[in-house]
Amino acid sequence: MNGSVKDSNPLFIVALDHRVDFCAELLNTSGDPSAAEREQAADLKRVVFEGITTAVENGLAKSNVGVWADGDLGESVLLRARSMSMTTVASPGSGAHTLGKLNIDYTGVQLTFNPDSPKETRNELLGRLKIVSDRARDESMPLLVELGAIPTPTQIEMYGSVSEARSMSLLTAVQQLQDSGVEPAAWVFEPVFDETYTAAIAAQVHLDDRYSTRMMLVVSGNLAPGHVGPGLSADEQQVVKLAARTHGVDGLLIGPGAYYRHLVRLNEGLIERTEAIGAIASHLNESNELFEQSHAASKAL
Repeated sequence: MNGSVKDSNPLFIVALDHRVDFCAELLNTSGDPSAAEREQAADLKRVVFEGITTAVENGLAKSNVGVWADGDLGESVLLRARSMSMTTVASPGSGAHTLGKLNIDYTGVQLTFNPDSPKETRNELLGRLKIVSDRARDESMPLLVELGAIPTPTQIEMYGSVSEARSMSLLTAVQQLQDSGVEPAAWVFEPVFDETYTAAIAAQVHLDDRYSTRMMLVVSGNLAPGHVGPGLSADEQQVVKLAARTHGVDGLLIGPGAYYRHLVRLNEGLIERTEAIGAIASHLNESNELFEQSHAASKAL
């Protein structure tokens, strides 16, 4: 592996896509939301974006930050991010016309894949992904794949633990996707909290001179119970340090844990908009600072 893999500028992508239903979960709507409710949900996404821009004002480089949003309620966020030369990601479910209009950088795909599933099922999925991968590359909107694996009881018994089974499943899944011609420009993984396995997955991602391929770990993917104030929880700090210290991992996908609880409190009138924006910015700045410090420490070892 080339040293340039780890020396690239880190990338922090904030996930504002469909993993949180802003209407149903934040506004408690039932059925189809009204136009006013949709605008309110879109505005909450803009609150998160204002947190991102505040983090930039506080020292986070624009070239190091991006947004993964839907092309519906998140369209204004994607357009603003694009106008500021931030990295943008949208899912193909937003429609090819929408993605082209938004001129995004990556086509984002969330995928759960078990490499030991029936061969026919795997081949069908891999074939569809190959088509999406080729089309995305041809249209200059290459794939960003967030890959998950849920091990079976048989795999857990074979490898001795859920963690080891999931790690091996992810490693094998990456290999199978690559062998099928699916070539993402970026990979994202939920952390396996094992430095050896994380390094092995990073090595597979960059195998055969794939030096320009990015790899990120998910941080703040879940809400931290009892954690209300700004800043990172202990688990979040652990993920950031793991990402920064692993050769071949050069960024983070920052999930709803970075903003959800602040938006809930804002929507309930417990805090002001400026406080929510400041808390989100603090989370991003702390993530950036800890990543840089941990990365520098790992180079010095």
